[in-house]
Amino acid sequence: MKKTLLSLAALAASAGMLLADRITLSDGSVINGQIKSISGGKAVIATDFAGEITVDQTKIGRLVTDAPVSAANAQGEKFSGAIDTDGGAQGGLKLAVTDINYLWTAGMPDPTLPPGRKWDGEFSADIAGKTGNSEKFNGGAGLKANLVGPVDKLALGASLTYERENGVVNTKRQLGTADYERRIMESTSSWYVTGEYEKEVTSGLRRRTEGSVGYGWYAIDRERTKLRFRAGIGAASRKYTDGSTSDTTTAQASLHFEQAIDEWGQWVTDISYHPTLKNSNDYRILHESTLDIPLLVGKPISLRLGISNEYNSRVPVGTERMETTYFGKLVYKWK
Repeated sequence: MKKTLLSLAALAASAGMLLADRITLSDGSVINGQIKSISGGKAVIATDFAGEITVDQTKIGRLVTDAPVSAANAQGEKFSGAIDTDGGAQGGLKLAVTDINYLWTAGMPDPTLPPGRKWDGEFSADIAGKTGNSEKFNGGAGLKANLVGPVDKLALGASLTYERENGVVNTKRQLGTADYERRIMESTSSWYVTGEYEKEVTSGLRRRTEGSVGYGWYAIDRERTKLRFRAGIGAASRKYTDGSTSDTTTAQASLHFEQAIDEWGQWVTDISYHPTLKNSNDYRILHESTLDIPLLVGKPISLRLGISNEYNSRVPVGTERMETTYFGKLVYKWK
């Protein structure tokens, strides 16, 4: 009975070995497991003894897959089926290891196709209060969603800011934004369309609607560093707490800079200038700089510290033209 059990165990182990993909390295050693992918000269293999391991493609002498896979060569020709690079011993395709530019398994996206659009975004919240000689509360929340494609990006945003002191509401601001940008011939140039709606009880402004179209240029366009300039024209409609209104055509010039700091943070600065075309003395200047600091290793939660400035050249009597805000927010990013 004992010998029978041992024989069955050995047979099961042998069957497992036969069913596994096999990679023979140039030094003669063999890796049994499931090949997951080949890309960029690296092969990823899932094994029982060491989890997923990565092997240089140049060190692979022979590759045999038990199940059908998909592969493509440098010329873009695609193959599908079981592969044995030494021939068709399993009825698979005859394909040399050096001919494989990409290899992927069922359920994985085709790496030879352009990436599609993907959503990402973030949610932020902040709250503060004071009690004693005076009662004060202020807080805010924001939501951003980005639909990012190979040559375009749609960014949507909504935020709410609220401040109350001794029972009097000093600030109640609602802001909605939309920004669409598309690269021109996949270059560093782009065209864009933006729109904003703001409802506020502060700085004398009651309501503002603004939209613009224009041209953008990326002076730096790297994964960790970006510097973008924009210029455009648009229209704006504003209503103030004193009952006055203004409907004007506007110009827009802006700068956007972002920089990843080592592996832990990100610095972002935005500066924009919005003059009216009819009156050069009627304009807005906006500035915001933020620093994101991750709070938990491997988790998409960070602390955002920042400063923002808003200058309005036209405000009601008794209202300051410049407003400066210092803030700290908890941010959750999602993909």
